[in-house]
This record gives sequence, C-alpha cells and structure tokens, in this order.
Amino acid sequence: MQISIVILSYNQFEETTKPCLQSLAEDPDFSQWEILIVDNASDAKTRTCLESAKRIYPSVRFILNEKNVGVAAGNNIGIAASTGDVVILLNSDTICPEGMIARLTAHCDQSLSPAMVGPVTNAAGNEQGICTTASDVAGKIQQGLRYANSGSAESLTAYRLDFFCVAITRQALDKIGPLDERFGRGYYEDFDYSLRAKRAGLRIVIAEDAFIYHRGSASFSKMPDDVRTLLKRNKQLIREKHGANVLFPHAREGNISVLAQYAKKRFHGEEVPEYRVANRIQRAINDQPKGWFKRWGYMRRVHALARQFGMENNQ
Repeated sequence: MQISIVILSYNQFEETTKPCLQSLAEDPDFSQWEILIVDNASDAKTRTCLESAKRIYPSVRFILNEKNVGVAAGNNIGIAASTGDVVILLNSDTICPEGMIARLTAHCDQSLSPAMVGPVTNAAGNEQGICTTASDVAGKIQQGLRYANSGSAESLTAYRLDFFCVAITRQALDKIGPLDERFGRGYYEDFDYSLRAKRAGLRIVIAEDAFIYHRGSASFSKMPDDVRTLLKRNKQLIREKHGANVLFPHAREGNISVLAQYAKKRFHGEEVPEYRVANRIQRAINDQPKGWFKRWGYMRRVHALARQFGMENNQ
C-alpha cells in the first residue's frame, strides 16, 4: 500500500512546517512515503526556508503556488499530484510521533475498510480530542502516546473528522471527488467532506491507537473579525449544501459518543481499554457546559456512562 502525505504550507516555517517534517523524517518508514509540500504563496522568508528544505529532504516534492488558493484548493493540488493508494492530508502545525502514520494507515487496509481515518489528538473540535493536561509539547505527546498504546488497534465511528490529519483511500477520493473550494481560506471544508463521504455510504472512523500532536488555533472569541466572518459564512454554506437541519455537535458530544461506543462494546462482553475510557471521562468532566441547567443534564449522562465502567466513584 503506497502512502502519500500532503502538507499545506503557509508562512511560519520554523514554527510549523519544519518540526512537522523533522518528525516525519525520524520515522523509519520515511523513505517509503511520497511526501508533497504545497506552499500557498508564503512570504519570502518562508520561501527561502523551503528552498533549504529541498536540499535537506531531496525525496520530498515541493509545489509552490503563485497565490494563496485556500485550504481546499491547496489540498486538491496536492491530491492531484499524489500517486498513493492512501492520501494523508496533514496540517503543517502537527508532529507525528514514530509509528503513528503506520498505525493510522493500517486501518485503511482492513476488511470493511473505512474510507477516511483520523487519529486522536490533543486539540480537535470533535470526538478525536482526548484529555492532555501537560503544559508543553513533549508532555502532551507523551500523554497522547500513552493513550494510543493503552489498548488494541480500535477504530470507532465518527460523525465527522478534523482534517489536521486524515487518511483517505484513493477509492474514496475518486468516489467523493475533490474538496469544495468554495470554502476559501478554510474552516468547514473537512466537515463538508465528512458529510459527503457519509452520503456516499462510506465509513469514517477514529483510530484510537494513533496519536498526532496538533498545535491548533486560538479560540473563536480571540479570532480576528475577518476569520469569524469566514467561519459564519462557511457554516451557512454547510447548511445550504446539506440542509438547514444539519447537526453541528459540540466536541463534548463527540467525546460522549466515543464513551457510548465503548459502553456498548463492554455490554456485549468485549474488553475495553480502561485508561482510554478514564481519559475520555476526565475530558468530559473538564469540558462541562457553562450554564447550570445544561451542566446538570450533561453531568448526569457522564456519571451514567462512568457507572457502566465501574468508575463513578473516581469522578
């Protein structure tokens, strides 16, 4: 199975693309991957850094766009240039610990293979987010790897996947088509693609044994006005494409759905990883709604799930 990795670059090379590439290069499988860096018309400083990176990583292909075409279009350019059976779309603000890419793509090579697979991470707006309490990157990675290593190669159903890192089979790409470039600079193009995959009858899952560190972005309240406007615009575009009643579940609901899936497995006599469940319950506790009434109802659900795992006394 040939693997292609598409990394979209835009400025901040030292802070993002450089450590991302370094983490990939430290993996024993690095030489077997097809890696494409698509740069969205970064500034002169970043372009200079990219030229240096070409010499350090001669096997990596660099595609330099003359203008910033946006997240969806930039990824489409990389996908079109790739040749792999599985294409991984990888944000430049990620770090991939050794062996995690192999674990992620292994889920694409199983019976009843999913069309799209996402890893767990320290920063995501959906069910992929796990509880990490460390204040530094190394600590978050250590905690994430403990989660990934605390159980079997479990894959759980996802409502949607965040495209900070996603593995998509070539068959799925051919069936679903390119990312919708109307989403412009970004936001919700991954939500749209997840919904399109599900409409096409394809499976999307989380690889609970694969952790990728994600630097993530600032909170919505701290975003510039133009970014907040773009978010609202693209959310409306989702409604226009998929119906006014499309659901936009909070990340806490995604986490609850993961716990519910583990509870179902336990009910059917399957072994469930205690550490992962405890981690998810702690994340649920840390992510309570602000309003007292919503918080009361939410915590009733959390405690009910905790009881199913015999963990209520620990909460």
